[in-house]
Amino acid sequence: MKEEQETRERLLKSAEKEFREKGYTKASLRKICSQAGVTTGALYFFFQDKEDLFGALVEEPIKGVYEILYRHFDEESEMLSQPSSYVHADGDHDRFAEALVRHLYDNYDAFLLLLKKSQGCRYESFIDDVTAFLEKRYLAFMTQYAKEQDLSAPNAFFVHLIIHIAIDLQVQLLLYERDVEKAVAMQKRWMDFIVGGCMKLVFSK
Repeated sequence: MKEEQETRERLLKSAEKEFREKGYTKASLRKICSQAGVTTGALYFFFQDKEDLFGALVEEPIKGVYEILYRHFDEESEMLSQPSSYVHADGDHDRFAEALVRHLYDNYDAFLLLLKKSQGCRYESFIDDVTAFLEKRYLAFMTQYAKEQDLSAPNAFFVHLIIHIAIDLQVQLLLYERDVEKAVAMQKRWMDFIVGGCMKLVFSK
C-alpha cells in the first residue's frame, strides 16, 4: 500500500511538471511515466486517462472554492432577517475574502494549471463555471433582498458586470501578486467596495 501511494505521488509530481510546461493538450503521458519511473500500465492502474490525471491535481482545490462560496451564501441568507447587518457587517465579508484568498494561494500551483494550462479538457471552463454560479446565486440573493426591503428588482446586467469584474480581479491577483498578505488586503478592500457601493448600483433602474 505504501509503495502504491509513493508511485501515485511520483506520477502526480511528474504530471504537474509536464502540464505546467506544455499545457494539457501537448502533455505526454509517456513522458510523465518516464519521469516518474513507471510504465504506462502503472499510470492506468491509478488514473483512467490524461484528463483524470489532470483532475487529480485540481479537483480538490476546485471543491474547496465551492465549499467557501456555499458557506458564504448560507451566511448571506441568514443576514436577510437583519438587512442592516448585510450592509455593515464588514467582519463577515472580511472572513469570506480571507478564506477564499488563502485557499487559492494554498493551492497556487493547481489554480495556475486551471487558469493557464487546462485548455483542451473539461476543466478549461472553470472560470466560466464559477462566474455562472456566482451570477445566479447573487442575483437570487439580491432579488430576495429587494423583496424584503421593498426595493426595485435588482438590475441583472449590473450584477452580471460586477461578477465578471470581481472574477477578473481575483484572477489578476493570483497571477501577478505573489504576496498572500497583500492579496488578502486587496481582496478585503474589494469586498468593502462591493458592500459599500454596489448595492446602490444593483438596485438602480
